[in-house]
Amino acid sequence: MNYIQTGEIVSVHGIKGEVKVYPWADYPEFLEEFDRFYIQKNKMHFQAMNAEQVRCHKNMVIIKFEGVDTVEMARNYIGKIVYIDRDEIELEEGTYFIEDLIGCTVINDETSEEIGEVIAVDNFGASDVYTIKDKNGKEYMFPAVDEFLVSTDIEAKQIKVKVIEGMFSED
Repeated sequence: MNYIQTGEIVSVHGIKGEVKVYPWADYPEFLEEFDRFYIQKNKMHFQAMNAEQVRCHKNMVIIKFEGVDTVEMARNYIGKIVYIDRDEIELEEGTYFIEDLIGCTVINDETSEEIGEVIAVDNFGASDVYTIKDKNGKEYMFPAVDEFLVSTDIEAKQIKVKVIEGMFSED
């Protein structure tokens, strides 16, 4: 199986063994679609955790795992990363996993010049922002919006972008 990190258990919720997960998804409701999660036991092994209930509360996700019935049991999971099976996820057209974008080569669509490599993807509210590092180690913030994204080819690890004046310069 191919697991994807989807959030971190940050605290317990209530007294019946529920945990509060800080989600690493575009929207917390995404995790409500799953009834099985995975917790890494050690470097090589993951434990499947069936969810009795998954619900959103504010910007967090509350999960009640089968067999975790007390607050004491739930506390053992605080700080653990929650994973989902990548094969159980269907992404909408034009959406990608962050881990697939990291390492993609960014190319100027007009000149075919290599700009750099995506090293991080963040979202500060309005849209995703790619951090691109050029061959000299200089980092640039790139707004990942339709106006500037020409194409994304995950298989080829290549993103073509429309460059405007000043976007990748120090001026």
